[in-house]
Amino acid sequence: MVVGLVFILSGVLKSLDAASFAQIIVTYGFEYMRFMSPVIIFLEITLGLLLLFRIYEKTFAIIGGVMVSTFTLVYSYGLVYLDVQDCGCFGRVSILNSSPTIVFIRNGCLLLLLGIIGKVSVNRLETNRWVFLSIFVFVCLSAFVTGYTYNEGKRSRFSNDRVSVALHDSRLSRFVECSADSSYVVFAFSYTCPHCLNSIANLKEYEAFGIADKVIGLALGDSLQAQSFVEIFRPEFDIRNHSEELLQLTDSYPKTYYIKNNTIHLELSGELPCAFVFKKMLEQMEDR
Repeated sequence: MVVGLVFILSGVLKSLDAASFAQIIVTYGFEYMRFMSPVIIFLEITLGLLLLFRIYEKTFAIIGGVMVSTFTLVYSYGLVYLDVQDCGCFGRVSILNSSPTIVFIRNGCLLLLLGIIGKVSVNRLETNRWVFLSIFVFVCLSAFVTGYTYNEGKRSRFSNDRVSVALHDSRLSRFVECSADSSYVVFAFSYTCPHCLNSIANLKEYEAFGIADKVIGLALGDSLQAQSFVEIFRPEFDIRNHSEELLQLTDSYPKTYYIKNNTIHLELSGELPCAFVFKKMLEQMEDR
């Protein structure tokens, strides 16, 4: 039962942003395998439901063991040769995508439980039509969500909202202090978010392009992730590391704020545009 719930949770959380999971697959060097994102999600949810309701439990425990073993080998390869630490096991929920040690321990426990299930259980089909109907409906809903979030990822993930909120009246004031005579771009991101990492090259140009007097990064992640990020991207802007308290600001990453005269004038969700496009956006905003 526990193993089935883990598979279901893993698949459902991935389905909420299938495009992000596809991008994680790409980071492992499998550029042409991004299409496997919906397939893996579908298999995890279906397998979890079948194990939960004990349908052909022995057979599907063996299949589950093969899946977990394969995922562990791929993760090990990415960790050793590509320095990829995000397993993507639970989608965008960074708290559940733990350190490599936790990933290996968790997968080891799953393999142990699947081995026990495969040894002591038997293949049987003692259930009723309502169970099959429930499985069918749940899988269909999950497939719809997966397809929607996967296709959304192919489109522009960038959206913006013009606002006018005093900094001291916003939750952002808990994380930054600004001078009244300066302008700022505050970039809230996660070290494990592919869309955040895709934005860093553009963000590094914002100060040089005169968009803001200062760029501040608010990062969600641990010290090991921070060290790896600095080694790879060599950022020249200020980064302030936070743990789960950054989720009090937003649970959708990346999130960008443009601040001037101690007022938030613009909030952006999704990958950042290049500095030229962002500056044109600010000019159009000021002309209105």
